[in-house]
Amino acid sequence: MVVADCPNEEPAADLLRQALDDIGQREMSFTTRVISEQAEAERTGFIGSPTVLVDGRDLFAEPGRQPGLTCRIYRTEGGLAGLPALGRLRQALKSAAGGSADDGRQEELAEAQRAHWQQTYSTHSGLYGQTPSAPARHAATVFRAADAKDVLELGAGHGRDALYFAREGFTVLATDFSATGLDQLRTAAHEHGVAERVTTTVHDVCDPLPLADASVDAVFAHMLLCMALSTKEIHAAVGEVRRVLRPGGVFVYTVRHTGDAHYGAGTAHGDDIFEHGGFAVHFFPRHLVDDLADGWTLDEVHAFEEGDLPRRLWRITQTLPR
Repeated sequence: MVVADCPNEEPAADLLRQALDDIGQREMSFTTRVISEQAEAERTGFIGSPTVLVDGRDLFAEPGRQPGLTCRIYRTEGGLAGLPALGRLRQALKSAAGGSADDGRQEELAEAQRAHWQQTYSTHSGLYGQTPSAPARHAATVFRAADAKDVLELGAGHGRDALYFAREGFTVLATDFSATGLDQLRTAAHEHGVAERVTTTVHDVCDPLPLADASVDAVFAHMLLCMALSTKEIHAAVGEVRRVLRPGGVFVYTVRHTGDAHYGAGTAHGDDIFEHGGFAVHFFPRHLVDDLADGWTLDEVHAFEEGDLPRRLWRITQTLPR
């Protein structure tokens, strides 16, 4: 819905078309309605131009905002704008199309994956060995160049990369939802003589981080964001990373992407999530990487391979502006 002669009418239509195409709704059409009278604005709950409705519901509702024939301002990572950010629009459209049934299936999948990983760590102690991953070695170089002192690792598992960061002189907070994996990490930290530089916390990436705003210098997450997380949950997790990073802080993360051989194989769970061999993976399209970098400086998207398949991944480095 728009007011007459709205300068953002055409850009909004282009943005909506792109968002629908990106989420696989290329056949879906939409209409533009011009709101010309205050009474009509009040009847429809129209609070500004442009407004996007799905089944009569404002995708970016603002409770308490009074209806009126006015321009609409959206909050984006880059500041105030006349249009919503593309990534937020995609996310809102997906949520509107999904609903509570999809939310319930997502939670069931998440619970199954938690149990699967807990069992995996219990059965296979030190699953990935003690050699640090190549992305962790790269991250240490980037963090050192940024003069980082403390590192938050999300999804640390049994700690091969957290231990490496500690040996390199960083103070590390390692988080994971597996208490078993973190027990193994603490034991290894004592064995390696770096226990004083490593702290562990059991944490589910779907929950807010137990840290103050602007409290860490750097964040690392190797193949965490491409686990069985919805696009909405991934955006929320990166929002938490942004919150706890200090200005100028660096975030390095890796994900499997849609060019991977397992993409489209196994059990499909929707939202680009496929389960293969008991492990569910959210395969990233490139536009999701760009969406997550909105309001950041995207320093690098590096393609690499890992493992026997091999897995095809991106290593993303982005910096929070000062």
